[in-house]
Amino acid sequence: MRTGRRLFLLACAAALAAGGILHGQGPGAWFGLALPPGLGDPHKPVVPMASVAGIGTVLRARVPSGEGVFRELQGATIKRDVETIVGFSRQSRAAGNKVWGRVTGFPSAVATMTWVAEQFTAAGLNNVLVQQYEGTAPFWWAKTWEVRLLGDASFGAGSRDVVLESAIPVSGSQIPGGMLSAPLVYVGPTTDAALPNVDVKGKIAVQHLKPASGAYSERTRTVERARELTKRGAVAVLNVVEQTGNMHVRDFGNCGAPCFNLGGADGKFVEAAIQKAGAAGKGGALRLQLRLEAEVMTGLKGQNAMGVVPGRSGADGENIIVNAHADGWFDAAGDNADGLAVLLAMARHFMKPENQPERTLVFVASGGHHSPGLNGPANFVRMNPALTGKTVLVLNLEHIAQFSIRSSTWTVEPDEQAMSFGISNESPALIDIGKRGVERYGFNLNPTFSSGVPGDLGGYQPLGVARVQAIHSGPMYHTTGDVADTISVPGLERAARFFTFFVTEVSKTERNHINP
Repeated sequence: MRTGRRLFLLACAAALAAGGILHGQGPGAWFGLALPPGLGDPHKPVVPMASVAGIGTVLRARVPSGEGVFRELQGATIKRDVETIVGFSRQSRAAGNKVWGRVTGFPSAVATMTWVAEQFTAAGLNNVLVQQYEGTAPFWWAKTWEVRLLGDASFGAGSRDVVLESAIPVSGSQIPGGMLSAPLVYVGPTTDAALPNVDVKGKIAVQHLKPASGAYSERTRTVERARELTKRGAVAVLNVVEQTGNMHVRDFGNCGAPCFNLGGADGKFVEAAIQKAGAAGKGGALRLQLRLEAEVMTGLKGQNAMGVVPGRSGADGENIIVNAHADGWFDAAGDNADGLAVLLAMARHFMKPENQPERTLVFVASGGHHSPGLNGPANFVRMNPALTGKTVLVLNLEHIAQFSIRSSTWTVEPDEQAMSFGISNESPALIDIGKRGVERYGFNLNPTFSSGVPGDLGGYQPLGVARVQAIHSGPMYHTTGDVADTISVPGLERAARFFTFFVTEVSKTERNHINP
């Protein structure tokens, strides 16, 4: 009996190694294709982080003489806060949310803001508050879904259904009745100048996109193409996102029909199955089943956490706002646990008597960056007119310390992702401070600064003052690959020291030079 069981287990192991009976499939199933590996552990990096191990001095932060005493700005200290912030996202997943994260309007965001306020209080900041505000727009939310490639004996003996675990619906998707099933048709890459002359009516169209960096860069053409496919009669659209691993990619939206993103491994399998089925004359038998339970929610509430560091001179009551959004999809380490952790480090630094700035500093952990109708900065401005009326500059911390990931080879560089540095009014004084900070700390900014300040700073635009940020959109943007291991510890320190220097210098700069 034991011998027979051992032989059976050995046979199973051999078949699994060959990709043969994974998920219970036979060795000749699915045209002999190896089945996709599933989503895996979404809290672990999908890039080979071992490639940056042992770099040593190459990664060390540049600490000018006399600044080593600023221990609150050390990378290892800040990284602990990154991991704590990511922990609130993981609690969201542990609670059973298929889309998890620190999502404004949900308990995970409330817990994050409560913790931030506790950190402000422990650091000694004044006027610490968590301000709640009402949502002003409906919020689409996917509760549960499944994307299943239906098996058929004609694809090879033992071809059973395959659940594509990386699939995730895009915002706005709805399926009347909760389920649909239709044949698949491939419509090519999104980079094609025009859609191919193929019949998509009553079918699920599969389009392929290969982001040059993150999915952010592909939004316009991906969505426009999906809408055109819908107009031609497609009942749903699958976006195959060619990136490493098999990640959830949460981007795009309002495709005009049910629209799902597929990770790289799942997408490769689907495209290969379409090709094999077509070559075998079985294309019509290849079908996909979509299930989706989604709702449009109203009445959600958002939160901003704030704390104040009083200025040394008061400068006629003027202040500088330092903002970082606290919410994020999935683990959201680089979007935006790193920015929020650096904000906390700066608050602790400036609250020490020996580091007190000239102008008052207002630290804001904002909500609603990813939730329609719940924009934190806009609500902060609305709710605090006396405070924001004295603001001379707003600094935003976002996506500031992720390792540089080379998407052409999916390797990790020993430095951080290069960032665009935006100064909305292109003040020469602010440009000079930024340039001096780069030289002093080696912070990885693109050499040419711009006036572009996308994202959270839009909510502060009504103040009519300088708005400043460093930001990038890398390959892990809005994916389950955005985990704590992809955050550079020396990069956190470089960011914290650079932005602390920037704020210190701006705090001493005359208003007419900040806003000429």
